[in-house]
Amino acid sequence: MDMKDYIQYDPNLGVSISGNKVTVSAPVHSLKYYSITSETDTIIAHNLEWARTGDGQPRFQFAYIMLPTPCNQRCAGCFTGQDKERLPAALSGQYWTQAEMNGILAVIKAHGAKAIVYGGGGELFAWNGAFGFVDQVVESGLGMVAFTNGTLLSEEQINQLDKLGVALIVSLRDTIETKHNAIVRRPNFKLTLKCIEKCLERGMQTDGRLAIEMPVTRDNIERAVNDLLPVCRALGIVPWIEEFIRISASPQERAACNNFAQARAFFKHAAQKDRELGVNWVPEYGQRMVDQPQCRRPLYSFAIFPNGDVMDCPSHTVQYGNMRRQPLEQILTSDRFRQGLLNFELCPCSRFYTENKNQIPRVLPAHLKEDI
Repeated sequence: MDMKDYIQYDPNLGVSISGNKVTVSAPVHSLKYYSITSETDTIIAHNLEWARTGDGQPRFQFAYIMLPTPCNQRCAGCFTGQDKERLPAALSGQYWTQAEMNGILAVIKAHGAKAIVYGGGGELFAWNGAFGFVDQVVESGLGMVAFTNGTLLSEEQINQLDKLGVALIVSLRDTIETKHNAIVRRPNFKLTLKCIEKCLERGMQTDGRLAIEMPVTRDNIERAVNDLLPVCRALGIVPWIEEFIRISASPQERAACNNFAQARAFFKHAAQKDRELGVNWVPEYGQRMVDQPQCRRPLYSFAIFPNGDVMDCPSHTVQYGNMRRQPLEQILTSDRFRQGLLNFELCPCSRFYTENKNQIPRVLPAHLKEDI
């Protein structure tokens, strides 16, 4: 089964479809709370000025909260290590109590954030406390974004998430059933598509609350560009199509990775396809995914892990402090946090599009650097 055989196009969505040609007459949505906007640039400028002068306090677009959630899939190349049953140390911790979480949310909101992003650890909705957590976030006055494979969500639960205004990033690993199921190691393709279809029926895409995440490998480039991208543009779904490049990986994962030359070709290919679909953008140095240019998330967000670590992002590269030993407010206004902003450079994990070989980070392994 192919994704386009399952999800039906709605002629009332403001698009015209003829073969593989899609003309978008409705606006192209960005993902609510999460995507880069002009407000993001304002926050970044403010934070850099605060870091230089110490005047005021930092502001955030959102904050990631990582949880020790289980997962019902074992996706090859899982960035939290669920496929290898070897999770990062920062994910080894307890769930925050309701009182602790209320305190966390209050601090985050006081720094101007508009949303909480469940950045992972496992599948949020495999945890029996998931909807209580979502309710708590929304009741605090913050929006909610959740990464999910969607397979555990019933129609009633999707209704509930829609009423709460939650934005979903639904994880897909291929547009072909057999290939997707082989990667997630579960027969879940139809369940994921059913979740997407139910979200579409509720119109979550019309205000930028629905995205599809799919890592691009050497095997699925053409399907990502010629199948998934047109479907997303036609239906108003945000295409979270990103390069699958593993810095520390098994031989099988290294074989799936595009190197920098192939990544360069992919982004140019995707930009050309989007131009045919009426969407114009130019690949940007440091770009990792179709919907977002170079990743600067540590300049306008941060991540909290179950062990209490406060990190620059879910890739947990820079630790600012641990809120089980120090109040979150102190960490966010500390000299260490300020220096983290002042010393920020594009993370190696985000430099997937380079204009030339000289821009490839030196610290990456050879399997990513080969130009073939």
